[in-house]
Amino acid sequence: MVVFSFFACGNRSEEKPSSINISVPYELDVLDPHAKTRVSNYAISSNFYEPLVGTDETNKILPRLAKSWENPDAYTWVFHLQPNVRFHDGKIMDAGDVLYTFERLATDNNLEVGSYLNDVQQVEALSSTTIQVRTKTPLAIFLNKLNNVLIVSRGSSPLVNTTVNGTGPYRLTKWTPGKIIRMVRNNDYWGNKPSIQDVTYFLNRTPQLAVSDLVAGRSQFVQYDSKKLEPVIRSLGKYQVMRQDNYFLKYLSYDVSRSVTPYSDSKSNPFKNPLVRKAIHRGINREHLIGKLPTFAVPAFQPVPPFVFGHNPDIRAPSHDIDEAKKLLVQAGYANGFGVTLFVRQILEETGTLIQEQLANIGIQARTKVFPDTEFFKMLDNQDFSFFLSRVGATVGDASDILEPQLHSRSSHPGYGVRNYIGYSNEKVDKAIDESAQILKLEDRRKALEGIMQTLMEDLPWIPLYIDQDVYALHRSYHWKPRHDSLVFAFEISVHQN
Repeated sequence: MVVFSFFACGNRSEEKPSSINISVPYELDVLDPHAKTRVSNYAISSNFYEPLVGTDETNKILPRLAKSWENPDAYTWVFHLQPNVRFHDGKIMDAGDVLYTFERLATDNNLEVGSYLNDVQQVEALSSTTIQVRTKTPLAIFLNKLNNVLIVSRGSSPLVNTTVNGTGPYRLTKWTPGKIIRMVRNNDYWGNKPSIQDVTYFLNRTPQLAVSDLVAGRSQFVQYDSKKLEPVIRSLGKYQVMRQDNYFLKYLSYDVSRSVTPYSDSKSNPFKNPLVRKAIHRGINREHLIGKLPTFAVPAFQPVPPFVFGHNPDIRAPSHDIDEAKKLLVQAGYANGFGVTLFVRQILEETGTLIQEQLANIGIQARTKVFPDTEFFKMLDNQDFSFFLSRVGATVGDASDILEPQLHSRSSHPGYGVRNYIGYSNEKVDKAIDESAQILKLEDRRKALEGIMQTLMEDLPWIPLYIDQDVYALHRSYHWKPRHDSLVFAFEISVHQN
């Protein structure tokens, strides 16, 4: 982890600000806090809704709507709710709302957040302020998963895309999809009220747009993730800069299930052939890529970074070898390479260009097409792709966070494979994921997850590229600590005391 900051000298007697504008690289496509498991949705929704338990910037579990909890046995969790918590509409929150939230997620398979409750067997209200949850198996990371489950008011389904009604520290005032979301402090909030009254998130901001927001004074806090723009920030003389390793893997992936794939020039799907996948893995020069990246980064050779539970330290970097990559393509039947369209998330546009250049070196002609998140994920949901560049993060600090929804085949087990866009299926991996969820001894579970990582790097459903560092610039009037999960919660920002 690397964190650094610098402060410019200035007059601390300035009037304390009551508002803040924040420029972020992602956008929000739905206000329902259960609809999607995307970081962008959770980052915004968590200002309006709250989980039973939360985490701090180090992933330490903290009380939220549950003031305390205990484990009577390995299968049972009892949560005691905070008193006098009100939803934004004034209704008192009680155990019935928690019960309703769990039932909603258990019965609607379209709600992706339900994947975090896959192992829940039974939920019951022991009183108006006490909830008991029983899991199907012992679950060591149950609290980590609950952090992602935001509580809604019972009877509120279907949730509409114009209003929110949570218990959180902020209320929604305006949302313009793809552009801005505005919120105001909830003055009836049950907990410690945020020090900032009004907050505006500028959405879908590229690093250049984010820094232009800073220069023009439109924003006081930006996530800009760009090496070349740091001198511009320094020249402004009134910002602290922070850098933090994050959970997120940048990776290439592809359609591995269809015999013919729609955006490839080849008559058959090249990505079904493991030799093609291995050729890409060997043909990518990660050190060279990182050197040219606009962001700070470290190379990645498996789906999770070293500080996530389940990372396998024995997996070594593949030797970069263009000649070997070309030989693998010849063995796969693609002596002349092939052409394909590479779909790229807008936040990774520059990475896409660099990958395009490296793929050309081994004979793969990639035509990049860049999309904002809403369009990008819609195409993935509809399997309207052949080859894509994206990012993913095990934000609960455990490898199961990506293994279960994204690398397990689609299953009758709710949530398993819910984001397995590529059609990857390996019975050995499925069985290992299923078994690992039931292992209580940490070292045994660690070994099981490390074994899954080894198998995945043999199959190569994904080509890991790099883990980067988030970079933030924050006006010196404010205080905030960066997180491994890249989340920017307005309620965690405070105003410096003079």
